[in-house]
Amino acid sequence: MGLGELAALTAAFLWTCSSMFWGRIDLSAMGLNLCKNVIGSAFILLHMLALFFVADRALFQAPISSWTWLGISGLIGVVIGDTFYFRSLQILGPRRALMMSTTAPLFSAGLGFLLLGEDLHFFALVGIVITISGVLIVIRDRKAGNEAPGLHPGAVQLGVLSGIGGSACQAIGSVFAKRGMLAADGTDVCDPVEATFIRLLISAVVTIFIVALSKKLFVYGKQALNWKTLKLLIPATAIGTWIGIWLSQIAFRSSDVAIAQTLLATCPLFAIPVVWIVHRQRVTPIAIFGTVIALVGIFLTVFDFNEPSSSAPSKNSQSIKREFEH
Repeated sequence: MGLGELAALTAAFLWTCSSMFWGRIDLSAMGLNLCKNVIGSAFILLHMLALFFVADRALFQAPISSWTWLGISGLIGVVIGDTFYFRSLQILGPRRALMMSTTAPLFSAGLGFLLLGEDLHFFALVGIVITISGVLIVIRDRKAGNEAPGLHPGAVQLGVLSGIGGSACQAIGSVFAKRGMLAADGTDVCDPVEATFIRLLISAVVTIFIVALSKKLFVYGKQALNWKTLKLLIPATAIGTWIGIWLSQIAFRSSDVAIAQTLLATCPLFAIPVVWIVHRQRVTPIAIFGTVIALVGIFLTVFDFNEPSSSAPSKNSQSIKREFEH
């Protein structure tokens, strides 16, 4: 398991933790997205400044083409996709909303094949199907319905459609994000930290413009500055938006989009212990069974059975070395 796969699994865990915060914040889906993008951009900018002063790295080095691709990725995956996801989270609760995100690998596999020319070996395809099946088993627990926060309720059908729509947008955004970080020949042209900042910055500007048109900018700003909201908003943005999206960019760059998106979709597996801690709900045997099935799928997805053993560094080890050198 290489850098991309490890980054994806870590991001999935962090997104699971942050979903427990997002669901308890009394803001509309667009209001949550606005605050997330603005605060997240500030966190990432501080990250970049720290690298600039400590590691003597260039602050901005992405070409215009990367800004274009990453901007499109932010508009589709962050502005639209995350707004859909937040609405699904508000209606369905964390586990059922995270279930909807398991459809993202299906969109990613098709888009990665059509737009990026990515090819998946047979066992990876089987692994994707098994992983999604296991995750679906995990969240079929009926107790998941009691986890909805109830702050902004809505029809279950709307929650399901919002979740699927968010997954489709995130899958499309991931393809554009990878295209923005890599040149046509596969060489790196944009660092994951800078790519995350570009996506969030453009998304923040767009969401500010949209909210300003709706004349709710002052309302959301006042709600966000309330300490009751701020104490949930800051940790959710730090672990989910800042570190989570940054790790997802590393995953997209260092592995195939479909594989990265599959591992990012394992959030419901991590939701089992997190929900037990937060909501004090017991883990059922069917949830444990689904977890085992999904772990088998993850193994099949990330393990390349066709790669010959050699003393030469693998593609993943080279990616790890390159990332640390950056």
